[in-house]
Amino acid sequence: MIQLEPQVNILLVDDRAQNLVALESVLAELGQNLVKATSGREALRCLLEDDYALILLDVQMPEMDGFETATLIRQRERSAHTPIVF
Repeated sequence: MIQLEPQVNILLVDDRAQNLVALESVLAELGQNLVKATSGREALRCLLEDDYALILLDVQMPEMDGFETATLIRQRERSAHTPIVF
């Protein structure tokens, strides 16, 4: 596949490895940069390093659930308007 436009970052957040593999296999054909995080805290660290066009976020995670993670993402100016899909 020829990539005419630059790749965007898509953040996949799920505490279950099998779910991340499933998401990655479905989205791989888009040809975008898929970044995986296994916790809300790891997702927040990723957001400190890069900007993302989209965040796919699991709701039921231990320690920090998806809603709490989304609230913290929205508090940061850089990611306040990044689309989040639960």
